[in-house]
Amino acid sequence: MFFVDETADSVYNLCNIDTEESVSELKVSVSGVRGIWGDTLTLETLMDYTRAFGEYIRKRGGGMILIGRDARPTGAMISAYAASILNAMGLDVADCGIVPTPTVLYGVRKYGYAGGLIITASHNPVEWNALKYVKSGGVFTGEKDIAEIKGYLGMHNGVEAKYDAVGKFAFDSEILSSHVRAVVDYLDAEKIKAKKYRVLVDPVNSAGGESSRLLLEALGCEYKIINGEISGRFERGTEPTPENLRHMEKAVRDFSADIGFATDPDADRLVVVDGKGNVLSEEMTLALGLESVLSDPATSSGDVVVNMSTSRMAEDIAERYGVRAYRSKVGEANVVEGIEEHDALIGGEGNGGVIFPAINTARDSLVGIGLILQLMARTEKSLSEIAAGIPKYAMKKTKFDYSGDVEDLYKKIRNRYPNASASVLDGLRIDWEQDGAKVWAHIRPSNTEPVVRLIGESDDPALLDRVFREIGELL
Repeated sequence: MFFVDETADSVYNLCNIDTEESVSELKVSVSGVRGIWGDTLTLETLMDYTRAFGEYIRKRGGGMILIGRDARPTGAMISAYAASILNAMGLDVADCGIVPTPTVLYGVRKYGYAGGLIITASHNPVEWNALKYVKSGGVFTGEKDIAEIKGYLGMHNGVEAKYDAVGKFAFDSEILSSHVRAVVDYLDAEKIKAKKYRVLVDPVNSAGGESSRLLLEALGCEYKIINGEISGRFERGTEPTPENLRHMEKAVRDFSADIGFATDPDADRLVVVDGKGNVLSEEMTLALGLESVLSDPATSSGDVVVNMSTSRMAEDIAERYGVRAYRSKVGEANVVEGIEEHDALIGGEGNGGVIFPAINTARDSLVGIGLILQLMARTEKSLSEIAAGIPKYAMKKTKFDYSGDVEDLYKKIRNRYPNASASVLDGLRIDWEQDGAKVWAHIRPSNTEPVVRLIGESDDPALLDRVFREIGELL
């Protein structure tokens, strides 16, 4: 399967502006705050937002907070600084070091921590870093939580605990192995071991290296790790997109690997390479996870939740197994809320994020690796054979310079496509069929830039091109 991911094309009058990752602006989202170190992310910023999170935890009775991070050069410093601030507020802290983001969420839920703080800017370039907030139960903070936390900004008086009531600090070196064991215990590990798969992994010099090694060893795989030095100096583009993973095409073939896996720096997102060296779209990762769970005779039937911009493949796979696919707002926290609301079996996002609450309520690359290896072992098929059985679509993504009234824009688009079904849950998504082809488009304004983002998909690439051109003209 191949997807078209266009980010610039003059025919659509696209804006020549920096990507979201390079804009020098402090960004606050449902999961926390991120910025460029020494620019928008400073000691003062960290003090304010860590204190605010600490107050959020204190309002819920306090307790111990779990801290983890990716391998960025600023991570250890920020982690130590944040831990000291929380200790000064009378809150206990356990530090689990360099681990995948999903490991912290797993640890908070499994061991009853009051919350978690993850020092990672995910797929952003190395100069970025962030505070990601985790609440009790092992899920990211949502919109209401962030609104509350922002309400505590600027609270300086009476924040510090008395000298004899400051918090305690400890290291927790067992969380990662416990997380790996939870994945292995869910799987039919013996069936995977019998296959003796050869696996290539690229963890981009960060948190996915040790976790992948532990998992693959437990599953009896022969493996090779490239870009495995945990240095935080990323040897390739941080986002695990096909464009950044072309080196894996040859590496997989040279190692005679059955499959290859690549993650982003905090190892919540996963992209897969088949044994022929074809780098699959990040959208395919979730599709394979859904196929693995829904086709498993040992798994109870259950529904699916994906976000508004995720490929139609999710709906096709759900329909194949007689279950329903629900859509949520974009954002991991929103998908998790949707999974809880609909009591869904599995969900995720099309950026390579598999969320399987039987193991973890977070996008989890370890879960993705395990489920895909299990699918291969159970079906006795290669990854390329499995992928060939999943419906194929063309997908495009771009953004437009726009600072006008978005509601007026949505009205124009709906008038242009009167036969399309429409959802305004998160921006505007329209779905319709035209000349026997399926097509959808999702338009939503950026929270941080004067732009409108557009993503669409169709089984007719020419139709998709025309829709993008028409929407561009409306702008």
